[in-house]
Amino acid sequence: MKHLKENNQTYLGHLKFAWTVAFYMMLSFCFLLVHGAVPFIPTPQLFSIDTISRKMRKWDAYLKLRKLK
Repeated sequence: MKHLKENNQTYLGHLKFAWTVAFYMMLSFCFLLVHGAVPFIPTPQLFSIDTISRKMRKWDAYLKLRKLK
């Protein structure tokens, strides 16, 4: 599979990474959707915009390092 070779990943490694990101983003979406409709319910820090941004930069750095290996 070309995509896996380009990113220097195994199928299972790719699956685990993609599902981890997807699950986190789905949970973030749910919390932010609720907070948007009911603003007095706070969003947990784990799903704040700052934390989401930090996690995305961390995942991006991880992917760039994988390509260098």
